[in-house]
Amino acid sequence: MDNFKKLLLSSFMVAGAAIGSGVLALPILAAGPGLLNTLIFITLTFIMAYWMANMSIDVYARYDDHNVNAATLAVDFFGKKGYWITTVLNVLSMGALAAAYVNAGGDLLVKTVLPLIGINLPSQIGMIIFFVAFMPAFIVGLGMISRMNGVIFTVKFICLISGILLGLNLIKPDIFEFIPSGVKYLGAGASTMFCIWYMHCVLPLVLKINDWNPARAKKAVLVGMVIPALAYAGWMLLIFSLVSRQEFLKLETIGDIMHYALTKPGVPTTISTLVGIFAAITVLTAFLSIGFALVAFVIDALKWKDTAKSRLISTLISFVIPVIIALSFPKAFVIIYQQSNMFQIASALIPVAAAYAYNKKRNLTITPQIVMLILGSLIILSQILDDLSILPTFH
Repeated sequence: MDNFKKLLLSSFMVAGAAIGSGVLALPILAAGPGLLNTLIFITLTFIMAYWMANMSIDVYARYDDHNVNAATLAVDFFGKKGYWITTVLNVLSMGALAAAYVNAGGDLLVKTVLPLIGINLPSQIGMIIFFVAFMPAFIVGLGMISRMNGVIFTVKFICLISGILLGLNLIKPDIFEFIPSGVKYLGAGASTMFCIWYMHCVLPLVLKINDWNPARAKKAVLVGMVIPALAYAGWMLLIFSLVSRQEFLKLETIGDIMHYALTKPGVPTTISTLVGIFAAITVLTAFLSIGFALVAFVIDALKWKDTAKSRLISTLISFVIPVIIALSFPKAFVIIYQQSNMFQIASALIPVAAAYAYNKKRNLTITPQIVMLILGSLIILSQILDDLSILPTFH
């Protein structure tokens, strides 16, 4: 029974790490390929993410120190250069994510929440309100963040599942139409369609909870990934039934899409409320988690003591650039989020690279690691090509 509790706890940790704001970006990026192509592709990225997690767990499990993390691997296998690469990747990833969450949080606030009480504001003002309203949580500290995230995640998941179940009768069979011409748009969304499964940063914790048993840790990861898989499938079915593929072309931001879908005639108020709450607080949980990680990183990097004053100053340092980016590009949540995906994927490949180095040194098979490094690199490359407007764009 104790092992089952540990399995369940660590599975929810995996699910919590995976279900972030990527779920909000997913329908926008799936509009081009179409629902069926996207479901097939994210099934492949599910397999890839799980395979990568298994390789990482095997590397971590070789350590007697149960506080090991990706930075430790980078130093042990690639020296000081590996340490700096890991540090830069994590800073860029967290910074871009922070900017994306401020952007989406403010946009959703002014388009789905404030209109309920008759207040209409520009998105940029909403972003400032969003940041100022929740910034104090970083100053209070980790205890506050943990308690808030626990409550919010529970509410978020209940709202999503309830909204999907109540909206099953709204799902239209024609959304499953196969669109051959849509395949060419998959590259533009490939990084996000992988990062909806991103939970690789919590793998050492999953191992630790499961008594450093690799087999149980891998099982926990699989169970933890199935939970968001069901949520993503239901979410996509609901959104694509409310917003047609062509209508996505006229909706610029996640706030526009949520407002359009939830105010559509025939959508029950209960479903609108549940899905609206889910969309709003999904950004909040991600903002609190990533934001505090960024604040803690700055405190550690500057060798400050962890006090309320240091947390305040490091919060201002951490968010000045992300907030400026969010305000400068008010309609670019998906684009900003996609940049963070490249750095997340690269970070997740570090344990795979360590596994490659370990196996090569001992003349063990390195083919699986090579395949994974190539696939991960191709997804990063696809995002770079999309940034350069080389890949086809749905418009």
